[in-house]
Amino acid sequence: MGCVQHGDLNGQQRHPIVIIDKQEKDAIVSLLVARGYMDAKVQANGSAYLVKLTGNGLEHARELLRRSRSKIERETYLHNVLVRWAYEHAPAGGSASLQEFAGDEQWWFAGTQVTWDEVFAAVHFLAAEGLLRVDQASGFARVQSTPLGTKFVHSKQTLRTFMMTQPPQASGVTNNFFDSNVVQGDAPGSNFATGENITQTVNHGVDADALASLVAQLREIAPTLELTQEDAEDLSEEIDALEGEGAEPARGRRIMRRIARIIVPAAVGAGSDAAVQAAIAAGTGLFG
Repeated sequence: MGCVQHGDLNGQQRHPIVIIDKQEKDAIVSLLVARGYMDAKVQANGSAYLVKLTGNGLEHARELLRRSRSKIERETYLHNVLVRWAYEHAPAGGSASLQEFAGDEQWWFAGTQVTWDEVFAAVHFLAAEGLLRVDQASGFARVQSTPLGTKFVHSKQTLRTFMMTQPPQASGVTNNFFDSNVVQGDAPGSNFATGENITQTVNHGVDADALASLVAQLREIAPTLELTQEDAEDLSEEIDALEGEGAEPARGRRIMRRIARIIVPAAVGAGSDAAVQAAIAAGTGLFG
């Protein structure tokens, strides 16, 4: 496939001219037919296709349109993509020219092009978060992943989930205790009581922070999956149920199994395999 990209680094763009040959056209049509998005017939002389979107195809087109118009989803996409792109394209110890990103297939989101304004905003955010290093001394931007950015790439997680797992900045705290019982250190699932005639009710449930992280992870990958409208609604309901009821281990385990049955098949071919595997692993670890 050939693509002539018109534009500059100031955000000014024209529509691209995309040129595909017959072999690529046949492959695209075959893929859309195989996924149930399109019906196609070849004209009698074999010169052209007669194509029509199916019901699933129309639903998928509407979902792509919705996603392409969502500022949050476009930003989330670039935040996840740009660090990985910089890591893959920068030579060892060097940086990659951001101009080259415009020629990459990841320049497209939900069937639309991203803009330079969006890219620069995402790069600024990632640099502020310590995931990208930006060099503009040479007159045009070059980027490379920082050690934290490389750690994110290797984690195969979504950025939001990865950042939630990072330890907070260390700070010095002075504690003064007077006539107190003091327990220092972590003791998950442990209990402490002092005094007379003490009664305790102990609930050994699911860690609240880990559950919140899993719910956030699932909500972040949901828009990247190729789901029918019905499956998307079912997934949203199951994630809400997990958030509200997942603190009870047996209930959370059942909900997570239903979620897995929805997201695993939808991740195939959607570029979400690694993120889905990470979410399944997180759910298994929490409820296993």
